[in-house]
Amino acid sequence: MASDRLGSIVAFVRVAELGGFAAAGRDLNVSPSAISKSVARLEERLQLRLFHRTTRSLTMTEDGKLFFERCSGILTDLDRAEEDMRARAARPSGILRIEMPTALGRLKILPVLGQLTSIYPELRIAATFADTVTDPIAAGIDAVVRIGEPRDERLMAKRVGTVRYIVCASPSYLATHGKPETIEDLSRHDCVRRVSHYGPEFAPWRFSRPETGEPFERSVQGTLSFDSPDAMVDTGLSGGGLVQLHTYMAEPHIKSGALIEVLAAFAADGPPISVLFPSNRNLAPKVRAFIDFVTKIL
Repeated sequence: MASDRLGSIVAFVRVAELGGFAAAGRDLNVSPSAISKSVARLEERLQLRLFHRTTRSLTMTEDGKLFFERCSGILTDLDRAEEDMRARAARPSGILRIEMPTALGRLKILPVLGQLTSIYPELRIAATFADTVTDPIAAGIDAVVRIGEPRDERLMAKRVGTVRYIVCASPSYLATHGKPETIEDLSRHDCVRRVSHYGPEFAPWRFSRPETGEPFERSVQGTLSFDSPDAMVDTGLSGGGLVQLHTYMAEPHIKSGALIEVLAAFAADGPPISVLFPSNRNLAPKVRAFIDFVTKIL
């Protein structure tokens, strides 16, 4: 068998290097007789004598010296190959194929993704963006960022963040219509609604009670409705009404002053953000590095 063959060669090389069966046995943690038998089987297989044996000495034959030079080089190469693979397993490298939701990926992850390859220069990233459910196993994707509860039992899930819903509007809209202070005030405002493809025609807005954190929903009214998050952002920026957005969509505009958050005490947690990856006992370092990175930025 291949394992016996390699074991005999290892035993032979250690005997040659250490000068005896006893020393080789101690090094390999086996008995001297086992080492002797292993070398004997190797000699029988090669039909060559590798050592001159006497009661007081052990020296290599000419054939043994030639075989030792060849085998010691091969074993050194094997050791180096193992070291290289252990080092590879310890640091992220190679191509990392990821998929992200369009808005979350473009606004929150993409602007800082280059930091990951700066930390790990041997890592290369191939990213795609999709808002539909992709089978990462069939598509050969290493990791998928998802918003919502994971449903694929074939995949492992690592929660890396939570979506929050906030209400905001442009300074011009608030200057004209005033700032809502309570949920009841929303009935006097033009609210940009999201067209729902599931359930009610328009998705209700989500809130949490400031006193208890209890979540609740409220239907709102408005003249404009969209199924595109980008369109909702654009409408809010143009002064078209109050909009409820995911925090990652609103943050850049709030920082610039183009949008102002209102009803902050009623902001609510939404669905989780998770990284999904094929179930594997040994998680690839590149996937682990991506999960850690996304956890820090979300």
